[in-house]
Amino acid sequence: MDNPSFLAAHLMRMAVSGVTKSSAVRHLKEEYNCTDQDIKILLKMCSLKSKPKHINYGEFYRIGNKIEATKIKYPFTQIYIKENFINQEECQTLIDLIDKTATPSSVANPKDEQMLSDYRTSQTSDLSYLRYPKLFNLDYKITELMGLNPLLSEVMQGQKYAIGQYYKKHCDFFDPWSKEHKVYCEWMGQRTWTFMLYLNDVYNGGETYFKHLKLKIKPKQGMAVIWNNLYRNGLPNGKTLHEALPPESNPKYIITKWFRSWSLI
Repeated sequence: MDNPSFLAAHLMRMAVSGVTKSSAVRHLKEEYNCTDQDIKILLKMCSLKSKPKHINYGEFYRIGNKIEATKIKYPFTQIYIKENFINQEECQTLIDLIDKTATPSSVANPKDEQMLSDYRTSQTSDLSYLRYPKLFNLDYKITELMGLNPLLSEVMQGQKYAIGQYYKKHCDFFDPWSKEHKVYCEWMGQRTWTFMLYLNDVYNGGETYFKHLKLKIKPKQGMAVIWNNLYRNGLPNGKTLHEALPPESNPKYIITKWFRSWSLI
């Protein structure tokens, strides 16, 4: 194995960015010809934390009482709106970056493969501030508003929905009884909070539709929508089921950042 220090640092960056263990291992094997023994050595060098014996999901629920945003009142569901989170110039900078870097969006699957589906037809950009340092301030601003440890978060994602593109109904949490849960929650655990930021106005269509809440949110530039994917006891909240309706008049751009239940470092 050549340059183990570099490879260990690379593995660490992938791990804390929200990359799954299986995806990180596959990348190291395909790109750097690492063997299973090499992987064991690199994981030991990283000293990543294991899942804690107890996770206080009540504390994640109490986070909602501290978020400086307007709560939309629904029983047993925490969902908030934050107007004017960033300005027009900041939004345009992010739109330009997404246009340059977006690739077809994939969907979760038991093998954690790059799987495309007509269930989700948008485009996605990974917007890690490790790759784009100018994004650090926005990443920090989001975690500050949420009051959560930055090490609990995945990297920001940018999404572009061209006219007619969509993401059918889905939840951001991983079903605890599914094979996807074992794959995607092995590192950092279940998704807790979602932070979604609209980068432009969409004049017709393009709403985020929470079916069970009978709530449609119209994209508005600089506005954030924030919700807890779980109940107080840590069980998934099915009321957070949502879909991205297709924009009809102009493309839609958003930023999404997810938070997990435990940190690897």
